Amino acid sequence: MGKIITIKNNKGGVGKSTLSKNIAHGLAMLEFKTALITSDAQNDSLILLGGWFEGGKGFKSFVQTGNEIKIKIRENLDYFPVETDIFGINLKNKIKSTFTQLKDSYDYIVVDCAPVFNILNDVILEITDEIIVPIKLDKLSTAGITRLIEKAEGDKITQIVPNLYRSTKISKEYFRNLTDFFDNTGVVLTNPIPESVIEEQLSEKGKTIWETQSKKAEELQGLYGDIIGGIIND
Repeated sequence: MGKIITIKNNKGGVGKSTLSKNIAHGLAMLEFKTALITSDAQNDSLILLGGWFEGGKGFKSFVQTGNEIKIKIRENLDYFPVETDIFGINLKNKIKSTFTQLKDSYDYIVVDCAPVFNILNDVILEITDEIIVPIKLDKLSTAGITRLIEKAEGDKITQIVPNLYRSTKISKEYFRNLTDFFDNTGVVLTNPIPESVIEEQLSEKGKTIWETQSKKAEELQGLYGDIIGGIIND
């Protein structure tokens, strides 16, 4: 049975969708059958992969009817578009059943979890196998991560990913503080992923970090490889 990997932070602007697309495609390239879904009807992850959802039936219809609605976006990688993020409480058990169906079909289901409060997010956090949290190394993000750890889903957090990193004195200090905070907790604080022009360029082209031969991408590929290794070896 497959595993649900949720990319989660209640704060926006920390690069959840970019992290999600690169992790999902990396798993797919390792020949794991992978599904990618978001809990946000904007479908940013799909757009960053060069796709587009024209509207119509999507994940809610899948939940209601049991008929899969998906887009093959890469080899071994399917995207499940979301037409709305409004789900009634009466659909809670059906959402769970849908994810069970997906776990029977895929090795990994990567969820780009939007910072909104809705039934879909609630169910995802209840049934997810692990949570990866991208953060910025600043005051608000580091304060937020301690609150997230204290919540019910805190025991599912496996990796904290400092993202969009700038090598400043303040960022280095926050990283040292977080290193001490997570020491001997079982939660992995990964090496920071730097803010990168090449990542921006690839996203504009609808590509992932794995779809370039540029030497400038090698550091980022190594950092993402470590995150994916943490998922596979968990």
